[in-house]
Amino acid sequence: MSCDLAVIFDVAGTMLKMYRVAKDISRDVFMEGIVTTELVMEKGGRALVIPQLDPKEVMETPPEMPLCKFFRGRDRDVKISCSSTPVIEEEAISVLLRSEVEVRNLQETLTAVCARCPRFYYTTGLITDVETGEVTHSISTGGMPFPALEAVLKELEGMGADIYVASGDSMRSLSSLTKCRGIKEERIYPASKPRQKEEIVKSLKNDYRLVVMVGDGLNDRYALEAADLGVLTVQQDSRPRAELIEAADEVIDDIRKLPGLVRDRLTRIATS
Repeated sequence: MSCDLAVIFDVAGTMLKMYRVAKDISRDVFMEGIVTTELVMEKGGRALVIPQLDPKEVMETPPEMPLCKFFRGRDRDVKISCSSTPVIEEEAISVLLRSEVEVRNLQETLTAVCARCPRFYYTTGLITDVETGEVTHSISTGGMPFPALEAVLKELEGMGADIYVASGDSMRSLSSLTKCRGIKEERIYPASKPRQKEEIVKSLKNDYRLVVMVGDGLNDRYALEAADLGVLTVQQDSRPRAELIEAADEVIDDIRKLPGLVRDRLTRIATS
């Protein structure tokens, strides 16, 4: 198969306006509006692990239950979303299976997010440190589509684009995106680490004349570099790191600008 256009979207902060709450467990301090990847990258050996579970299951658990008991028998449902240095899932899971941190830490951040966000998209996770053997943070996220997203997807579809999603989140969380125009479940890649996103882009380049990657975070860096057109969005975070700006071909502050960039690139291909 050879087609003209594939557009791959990251989700959090790219398609969805996010509200995030993290808890520094050792200090018992809550943080709002954090950038999850930056928190992970603060120290080597950290990994963001996302349980592929319904948040309702977390909320129905006795709050005093330690994580080691909660994840016993659920360890296959845990995936690494990103890490500061190479960490294999078995290492991160082993930290969870030894941790006496209580489930209430997850419940507290999830409750804070649910109070602020309509029920469209929720996810919750933990940061493990394989060097110290500790669970350092609990993190919960809620999100709603940016107001212009539906119109942008419609315009891209009108150009003949196939829409893909590559995200570090679980399929359970991402399934809500199938409510959006043009997003098919078979084109959603859940639990995608940064290098996996890059491989998705490279694979699609075998089938499409133009592959566009749209992302907003450090976990999108390699995919932005690999794409024919890498578009960094700063609609959620107006302070992108320098290496992200360098990785992208274009930087936009409004998702509504995306179709114009794509149309211009298609025109250049057609006339070259």
